Amino acid sequence: MSTRLHQLLNDYHSGWSLDQAFYLDENIFSEEWNHIWSKGWLFVGTTAEIPKAGDFFTYTAHKDSIIVIRGNQGEVYAHYNTCRHRGSLICLQERGNTQALMCPYHQWVYDKNGTLLNARLMQEDFDKAEFGLHSAHVQVLEGLIFISLAQDPPDFASVVADYTPFLRPFQLNQAKVAYKASYELRTNWKLVAENFRECYHCGPAHPEYCRAVIGANLREDVDEVLADRRQAWQSKGLATETVEFTETSFHFGVRYPLRPGVQSYSLDGQPASKPMGLHQDYDAGVLGLVVLPGFWMDAVSDYVWTMRVTPLSAERTAIELTWLVDGSAVEGVDYTVERLCSFWKVTGEQDWALCENNFQGIESSRYQPGPYAPAELDVAKFVDWYIGRMNEGVWASVEQVY
Repeated sequence: MSTRLHQLLNDYHSGWSLDQAFYLDENIFSEEWNHIWSKGWLFVGTTAEIPKAGDFFTYTAHKDSIIVIRGNQGEVYAHYNTCRHRGSLICLQERGNTQALMCPYHQWVYDKNGTLLNARLMQEDFDKAEFGLHSAHVQVLEGLIFISLAQDPPDFASVVADYTPFLRPFQLNQAKVAYKASYELRTNWKLVAENFRECYHCGPAHPEYCRAVIGANLREDVDEVLADRRQAWQSKGLATETVEFTETSFHFGVRYPLRPGVQSYSLDGQPASKPMGLHQDYDAGVLGLVVLPGFWMDAVSDYVWTMRVTPLSAERTAIELTWLVDGSAVEGVDYTVERLCSFWKVTGEQDWALCENNFQGIESSRYQPGPYAPAELDVAKFVDWYIGRMNEGVWASVEQVY
């Protein structure tokens, strides 16, 4: 551990924003990959993206390209996209369908489960069983796919237990992808995470969001509406108990109400598609789920919106958004892409500008950490979590040296 990082971690003041170096320094970014991203559970996509055997997509995590592929019996595998012969990339396309994975360099062929099937022109005593693809850990949670690059990833059981009751009514395993959008922002990934953990900025920055969500402007009492809505949700069998974020967890979830009369996340408040899965109406409020470090999801009765955050460098962050609708929904009949996506396109792009502006201001020679407001409590919790994971990681590295 560098002396500078050691000092920065020691100097961190809980309840205040981070030192400039945590947002700008590429060496610290490398430490984040080692101690947070390469050790945690990373959201990569949904089973709706790979409905058939042989469907695949690739995901790039820092220097690792990962193939996520559907097996012959519906399994989901995640393999490192590097041939066991001489290391070439195997899948060169971002997504597609294949009966087997064949390296384009020397045509070694792998089964969907990573087993090496054919290594042409190798010696007679060559043992194919020793040269299957390296695989990452996979967890499929009600249609959401998470992978871990760690040898011994953290226990995912609490996430499954906490989120399954919330997710089951959406039947994501039978959903379909209506639209995907990608952005590359000039900002640090933590600023995106911080922005999505507070509504201190919502009143001035998100008029569309505030017209949809009661209390988002921080000027209204939502307790009475929330109590009434929770009773209604519980009568329908919907999960309502908030999943609290703790110092040792990495996920949290909440259901909260839309404004009376607002039925969906749409610019006019009217439904954007047919109800999803087991939902029979447009009165499920908003389901918000987070799995750190890179997964955010907001869901209403008629669609699910996922956000995948992947840092590219200290100053570059990739964002992938996906809109999911009921598997039986017909484009042009039950929904249009423009109407379905307009709310989060507007709101998301407002946030992207805020995050990029935030980053540019932090680059100033006069930037100093500042105190969080009471409305930013969840930001403070996230930053405490981040510092905790960095401390754990760097001290574990020191212990390994000695």
